[in-house]
Amino acid sequence: MDSVRHPSVSTDTLSVLAAGLRDAGACGLYGTAGWQPVWLPLFRRASRVYVALDRDATDRAIALGRTFGTRGRVLIPPEDLGPKGDLNDWLRVGAKGDPAAFRSVLERALATSPTPWALQIQRLPPDLALWELDDHTVVRDLLCELGHQGPLSRDVHLRLLTERS
Repeated sequence: MDSVRHPSVSTDTLSVLAAGLRDAGACGLYGTAGWQPVWLPLFRRASRVYVALDRDATDRAIALGRTFGTRGRVLIPPEDLGPKGDLNDWLRVGAKGDPAAFRSVLERALATSPTPWALQIQRLPPDLALWELDDHTVVRDLLCELGHQGPLSRDVHLRLLTERS
């Protein structure tokens, strides 16, 4: 008998599907290195693309979110799930295995998930003075990227940068 290979589905993807978010088009990456740039055209019709990696992969999630431009959002599981918390942990622990509770929590998180640039601004060192921003490499790269965005997105992010505490 010939063996048939079935595509594997990540537990994080199954968690999203268990929550009844079938229209979400959940896609598992199998690790932070699982993304392939050739897949970018598959997301061309999506108005929003949410990147949800483990908590300890926030930098990678920000970088991946940027590849989707202003459509990209970064979803970070809460701290109480531990340093490696992921979507499956959020269902099992945070929502106590209740798919309906997980759906509610996830919908709220999706509605408030920041852009990759907003998240990067939030993560800047708090002691970085405004007059030092031009000397900071990460900020310089951030400003270059913001300069290529539309005026509304650019201005909102610049306001976040100047208002950060």
